[in-house]
Amino acid sequence: MAAEFWTEPMANTMLPDELSLSIVATNSTVRLAIDWRVLEDIFGDGIYVGPEVQYFGSDGYRHTRFGAHLAGLKTDTYEWSAAAGWARDSERQSSPYVRLNVMTRR
Repeated sequence: MAAEFWTEPMANTMLPDELSLSIVATNSTVRLAIDWRVLEDIFGDGIYVGPEVQYFGSDGYRHTRFGAHLAGLKTDTYEWSAAAGWARDSERQSSPYVRLNVMTRR
């Protein structure tokens, strides 16, 4: 099961949250974020920036990320988002992370 929830509780804020659960391999993922719309003078509708936390879990393994992201960079055909931050897992390994998403708009 997977769910995405995007809402704008106030005019310049957005809550883009995600949840994924699996009973087959007992995997779970949750991502919580809060965004503020900025740079409307430059990007028209503006872009959203804010902090995020993400958790991945499965049997015997956990992975947590803390970082910042931006979303809503739009062109005629694409929509971009990106994130960067710090990750730590149950093996006591730590490292930076980077995520880049590109969606085609039609």
